[in-house]
Amino acid sequence: MNKTEEAGTKEALKSFLKQNEEHHYNFEEEIDYKISSGSLKVDFELDGGFGPGLHRFTGMNEGGKSSEALEVMKNFLKEPNSKGVYIKAEGRLSKEMKERCGVSFVTSEDDWDNGSCFIFDCNIYETVLDLMRVLVTKNPESTRYCFILDSLDGLIMKDDLNKGFEDAHKVAGGALLGAKFMQKMSIALAKRGHMAIFISQVRADIKLDPYSKAPVRQTTATGGNALLHFANYILEFEPRFKKDLILENQTQPVDQQKNKILGHIAKITVKKSPNEKTNYTLEYPIKYGRKNGTSIWVEKEIIDMLYLWGYISKKGAWISIEEDFIDMLKKNKFEFPEKVQGEPKLNALLESNQDLMNFLIKHFKKMIYQQS
Repeated sequence: MNKTEEAGTKEALKSFLKQNEEHHYNFEEEIDYKISSGSLKVDFELDGGFGPGLHRFTGMNEGGKSSEALEVMKNFLKEPNSKGVYIKAEGRLSKEMKERCGVSFVTSEDDWDNGSCFIFDCNIYETVLDLMRVLVTKNPESTRYCFILDSLDGLIMKDDLNKGFEDAHKVAGGALLGAKFMQKMSIALAKRGHMAIFISQVRADIKLDPYSKAPVRQTTATGGNALLHFANYILEFEPRFKKDLILENQTQPVDQQKNKILGHIAKITVKKSPNEKTNYTLEYPIKYGRKNGTSIWVEKEIIDMLYLWGYISKKGAWISIEEDFIDMLKKNKFEFPEKVQGEPKLNALLESNQDLMNFLIKHFKKMIYQQS
């Protein structure tokens, strides 16, 4: 191809893009970011946190799906020119949850300012998706939106409202609508910097595998396969068991007077991710009784991060502190011993100095985001 032909090809493409400007996004600047999960360990594994586009949080009841979605919302709303929409399709957003999550909620459109989250009480599939479409496509202020749909299981098709229970067919119809919505909006969501978190339940199926010694537990998320295809991250939140409880003394049984429950270990399985790592489980601690978006026990994660980055090492009952780490702390006016006997004492030492904890949290966040 000579230069004249090459110039003609470029001109043809330029003309085509101009004529079809409303049908593509090539002329728009792509907006990218990372929003923290609230957990240092999860952020490390997710390459810094959640980016624009669709994410799916699935799992059984009481797994922490809504709490983690609201944690992401809280961190999203710290960004400039950002607003949130919480679609309450199941009628569950208690006063306790509002106090715990630290999100500024409003119920009037007149109060919906940057940094706040509008509660949309609606469980009609078409209406919910249409609101999202309107906000994303008709956005003269270039506001960035974070949508939480809680949950897909609570939605019903408009045509099914007046039908009897035996005639309603919301599952198939809803899945089709969700697929059509993502076909229309997936590029706009991601490229314009919006985020959507769709929450749904899972159904457990026991599969008999002839090559396995025991039945295999598999789960199926509601909402249709298309939503699974378009999602960047799919996280399945595991149910909470007695063994996951965090006690004052982990070696002793629960006692409301002498050995209280402090929290629990939340577990999520990464079913899909953009970084090719899938089907592995992450754990992070939750501390009970906290408010204003501090339920994730970041202070307790610090010890795991110290091991991960090679700042400490364990030999027998003693934990050795690396010299480089001690020097870094000294430069920032913190004193730290060269050895500590056991993790409980190390944890007590860290939590007794809030300034040190704040420094380490900030330090590890910087390290995580630099590598992402």
